[in-house]
Amino acid sequence: MSHVKQTFFTYQRYFEVGFWIIVQFLHALVNAYSTLHEYAKRDEVIDTWQPYLWEFSSQVGILLLIPIIIRFNQIFPLYPKTFRKSLLPHIGATFAFSIIHIGIMVGIRKLVYIYMGDSYEFGQWQSEFFYEYRKDVLTYLGIIATIYIYRFIVLRIKGEASVVAAGEDGNQRSDRLLIKKLGKEFVIKVEDIEWIEAAGNYMNIHVSGSIYPLRGTMSKLVESLPPEHFVRTHRSFMVNIDAIGHIESTDSADGKIILKSGDVVKLSRRYKENLQSKVMA
Repeated sequence: MSHVKQTFFTYQRYFEVGFWIIVQFLHALVNAYSTLHEYAKRDEVIDTWQPYLWEFSSQVGILLLIPIIIRFNQIFPLYPKTFRKSLLPHIGATFAFSIIHIGIMVGIRKLVYIYMGDSYEFGQWQSEFFYEYRKDVLTYLGIIATIYIYRFIVLRIKGEASVVAAGEDGNQRSDRLLIKKLGKEFVIKVEDIEWIEAAGNYMNIHVSGSIYPLRGTMSKLVESLPPEHFVRTHRSFMVNIDAIGHIESTDSADGKIILKSGDVVKLSRRYKENLQSKVMA
C-alpha cells in the first residue's frame, strides 16, 4: 500500500469528518451569497448577517444529523437483498430527519435573532414544513448517495475481497484462504493474517500491510480460522496471537495490543482473560 493510501486509512475518520464539514460550509456560503445577490437584484435591503444565519443554521442541523443517518443506514442498508426491508424505515426516517432539522435550524435562528435585538418567525408550520420537507428529502437522498459512492470508492482503493473457498469441502478449516479481489484470486496463508477488523457489513483482513475488505461477519470467518491462533480482543477486532508484540493497559481497565508490525488493536476488558489464556496455552 502506498504512503498516500496508508496515510488516508490511518486518518480516515478525520478525513470523513472534514469532508462533511467542508461540504456543508461551502454549501451554506454559496447559498447565503446567492440570497444576498437576489435581494440586491430586487433592490431590497437586508442585513448581511441574516442570509448567513439562515444557511449556516440549516447546515449545522444537517451536520449534527449526518452521524445518525450513517448509523441508521448501517442498521437498514440499502443493498439489493435488503432494499425492500429497508425502504420503509428510510422513508420514515426522512420525516424524522426533516422535523429534527427544522427544530435545530429554527432554534438557532431564534436565539441569534434575540441576541441581535430582533425576532424570528418561522411562518405557518403546515406550509413551511412541507416546503422544508421537500428540500430535506433531497438532502437525505444526497447524504445516502454520498455514503454509498464513498464506500464504493474506498473499497475500490482497498480492493473488495470475498472468500472463494476454505478447506477442501468448503466447511473444514484450512491453513489457506482463497480470496477473490477485484477479479483476481489470491491464496492467503492463515498464519500471515495479522489482525481482522469489523467495519459495518465488512471485515478488513490485514496481511503484511495489505487490506482485504471481506463482506460477511466475524463469527462466520472464525469458522475458517484455527482457534488456537486467533482470538477476539474486542467485539470488532481479532488478532493472530503470533503477530502480537506486546500489550499495554489503560486507566479504564481496557488496553491496546501493539502488533509486531506496529499496528495497534483495541483490547476490551471483556476479552482480556480469554486472550491471556490463549497466549499462555
